[in-house]
Amino acid sequence: MTFDVVQNDITNMSVDAIVLPANEKLREGSGTSRAIFGKAGRKELTRACKELRSCRVGEAVPTRAFNLDANYIIHAVVPKWIDGGHNEYEYLSAAYLSALKVADIMNCQSIAFPLLASGNNGFDLNLAFEIAKESITAFVANNLKNVYLVIYGDTIATFLQGKGVTVINLQHDDKLCKDDGSLKNILVQLYDEGKELAIKVLEDEIANAIEYLKDPENRKQLVDKGFVIAKFVINLTKKMK
Repeated sequence: MTFDVVQNDITNMSVDAIVLPANEKLREGSGTSRAIFGKAGRKELTRACKELRSCRVGEAVPTRAFNLDANYIIHAVVPKWIDGGHNEYEYLSAAYLSALKVADIMNCQSIAFPLLASGNNGFDLNLAFEIAKESITAFVANNLKNVYLVIYGDTIATFLQGKGVTVINLQHDDKLCKDDGSLKNILVQLYDEGKELAIKVLEDEIANAIEYLKDPENRKQLVDKGFVIAKFVINLTKKMK
């Protein structure tokens, strides 16, 4: 499974799944959330979220992607920064792992994340990135092949490049976002041939993921692993100071 950091508007990514930084009520928020709701189709996506009702911090739940160039939106519920003593980093890691697991269950080959919780949720940018990186690279995939961490704007790109991170600018070159063998492209063909069949395939995959998430033990394993990864990152960062 490859992991690339790219600079782009996440709503322009052509991947199987796009991750939306969600709140527990799955309501439209600001920033990246607003952009995804707007481009996906606010009315349709809001209706889909209302059907799901809610999702807990550190967990993730899928919907169709509607007008986005993707099959699914995975709503990953991220924590808000309080003071560092309320398991914020641990739940942030769990949100990444939950989204990855959902995508893998739905046979996705590619997924795009924003840098979760780095904006209005108030997380330290350095630790937010390290948790993203460690969580993604620790995940063992069955189907996922390409994971993109998508950053928007020059400020974060400059910050990461200063840390020695390679940032690929896709704002004028989207070749890394195309995968002719991906589930997305197969389903686009199905959609063209028969809309109802294509939607049924998508909804069946979403149902598989939701069924997995209904099991409390499965959810607990993802959260527990997130706690382990976050503690490793925090301790490593302290040693580097």
